[in-house]
Amino acid sequence: MNCKNCDKNLRTDYTYCPDCGAKIIRNRITVKNLWYDAVERFFNVDNTFLITVKDLFVKPEKVIVGYIEGTRKKYLNPISYFTIAVTLGGLFIFLTQEFFPNAFEYQFTTIDQEAMNEGNKAGLEFGRQFQEATFKYQGLFYILMLPFLSVISKVVFINRKQFNFSEHFIINIYGYAQISICTNLIYMALIWNSQLLFYISFISLPLQILYFTYVFKRIFNLNIKQALIKLLFFLVILGVVLFGLMVLGALYMVFFTDVFANLKTQ
Repeated sequence: MNCKNCDKNLRTDYTYCPDCGAKIIRNRITVKNLWYDAVERFFNVDNTFLITVKDLFVKPEKVIVGYIEGTRKKYLNPISYFTIAVTLGGLFIFLTQEFFPNAFEYQFTTIDQEAMNEGNKAGLEFGRQFQEATFKYQGLFYILMLPFLSVISKVVFINRKQFNFSEHFIINIYGYAQISICTNLIYMALIWNSQLLFYISFISLPLQILYFTYVFKRIFNLNIKQALIKLLFFLVILGVVLFGLMVLGALYMVFFTDVFANLKTQ
């Protein structure tokens, strides 16, 4: 028989192809072997996904710098890892839309809307729709943010020349995917409790910033003082970028949605 991936001749007792390393598939696809393959791929202790998740917390420089320098087998490549992150984000959105539509309503239900004027109500509705859009299009948001984050990190570390822009892009893909995977798993675990979900989402941004600081500290071998200076520089630039994006989002809401329609008719 021949390998279906590289077409090399195989002995009948082979489980894996000695040339390309692909697993030899002899059985037809069934629900049982599909499930077994998924479990084996993602949840065995030796698989690259779990190792990548663990080491991006414990020693992120080994994963990221290792990939940049040519280590490509031990860990998931950044595109595959980012794809998993986007998939989990899509699953979370599906669960909220189909089964938990009020998952992010806690902060809005605690407000006495009867005592609010029309302007405040319109602002509240704007906040609700902005939040819904942020979560609904989080995959697209991640993709659009990656170039911005890469430019920012390149500028912040302009005095350190060891990584070019593309390599900064790799750093940010791994970091952003790690954050997305972890936060979406936590969100899905707490999706039944709107209050808990609100508090977790409220602190998620500071935790994300701290994680990126930790990653860059490890990669560039910074001391505490250097890491804090770089963090402040990063926050200033990121703040300007996020403010600009929020302004664009607000303009879109005003001119292309009916958020403020009630105000215009008053």
